[in-house]
Amino acid sequence: MSVKTITSGKFQSNFGNVADIAKSGEPVTITQYGRPTLMLISYQEGTELLRLQATQRLRNWFKERAETQPVEVESLSLDEINDLVHELRP
Repeated sequence: MSVKTITSGKFQSNFGNVADIAKSGEPVTITQYGRPTLMLISYQEGTELLRLQATQRLRNWFKERAETQPVEVESLSLDEINDLVHELRP
């Protein structure tokens, strides 16, 4: 996938055309004073990236909890486990 680069001035004067490029799936990098400042991507790609980011944060949260809060489990017999399983079945 190629990334198109334009200046902020061209972005401002050609927003519609640049938006069409991003909607087609090609990311557009916007520069200010020759430095990359923003990246414009399609809404669909943006929501997917946000979903992946939230998933990773949740995984990290669970991992931290598992490392810092050990779980103490009572020793259950096989009969007690079976009773619990049958109790939860509809």
